[in-house]
Amino acid sequence: GGGPAGLTAAHLLSIKGVKVTLFEKEKALGGMLMAAIPSYRLPRDILKKEIDNLLNENVEVRLNQALGQEITPESLLGQGYKAVYLATGAHESQPLGLANENVQGVYSGLTVLKEFNLHGRCPLKGRVGVIGGGNSAIDSARVALRQKDVKEVTVFYRRGMEDLPAYKEEVDDALLEGVKIVPMVSPVAVGAKKGKLESITLIKNKPGALDASGRPRPEPVAGSEFTEKLDCLVVSIGEKSTLEPLKNTELMTGGRLTVNRDTLMTRQEGIFAGGDLVSGPNTVIDAVAAGKKAAEMIYRYVHKKGLIVLRDMKLPEIYVSPVDAGDMEGVERVEAPKLALEKRRKNFMEVECAVTAGAAKTEACRCLRCDLEYTEQRD
Repeated sequence: GGGPAGLTAAHLLSIKGVKVTLFEKEKALGGMLMAAIPSYRLPRDILKKEIDNLLNENVEVRLNQALGQEITPESLLGQGYKAVYLATGAHESQPLGLANENVQGVYSGLTVLKEFNLHGRCPLKGRVGVIGGGNSAIDSARVALRQKDVKEVTVFYRRGMEDLPAYKEEVDDALLEGVKIVPMVSPVAVGAKKGKLESITLIKNKPGALDASGRPRPEPVAGSEFTEKLDCLVVSIGEKSTLEPLKNTELMTGGRLTVNRDTLMTRQEGIFAGGDLVSGPNTVIDAVAAGKKAAEMIYRYVHKKGLIVLRDMKLPEIYVSPVDAGDMEGVERVEAPKLALEKRRKNFMEVECAVTAGAAKTEACRCLRCDLEYTEQRD
């Protein structure tokens, strides 16, 4: 996998002199960074430059190579590779579980994002509905709104606006750009005629008892169903790890990939796994952290040094008084300016603009109050 976890592991191993072959099923490296995050958030020239900076003569890249098709972990070990790191991510969309979900006009959020980001194609048109409230759902909505054949985009979310899991700044930008968000509703039926989407029927929710996350559980209100006419529906209610290519291997136990959480070694000697494939959907930073850990473990393994449990970073045990920050004491974070609304309609220009040189200097000099975190209470 050539996403953040795989790229990080490949880079760190390569600079230690290890020869690495990086297999990626898509036509470009980057994983979710390239396939799922739109260019108005992450410009492709910058992303490509960052990826290129991670590669060197010790890394061989093989694109269009899918796990379970062109390659398997066992076949790679049989070819003489000393270790294999599985970092294929979580690229499988969760279904709604409703009838007519597979008719023409219904798409998963990842399908929409991948088709546009990797191939420049988007099937969306007319009135578009999006089910979900995470970053992928909001990204799908904003990508849809930028298509010339799309008239309006509405996001339907089962909880309240305050519970949207997407980043607040992304939600605010979506609303500013014209995306409509309807909270406290859940889909109950997909309307179709002759194999084509016609509508979505939803039911209103009310806050119920708190669930395990501490948020009110959405409870349907009897008799509150309503129907919205749609030309396209995007289902973006979450992703899961793609384990299908591994289902008949010794790596699986009861339908799950078994991994030692300390060493990232699977049940099979020489095969490691990490990133979203193991944890489920997570942040880019967590994927990078998994890649760093994998690189350390694999390096030790191939050099027969023995696997060790890496120590977690600890906060200081005592409170250390901050230095006098002078005029910078209490200065607020510099906020990056945003591209004017009229300039971002129907295009994919980067929305967040660069700060001025003066603002950058102010931010660099700002006191970050490193003293605020410690493990014991102040006397």
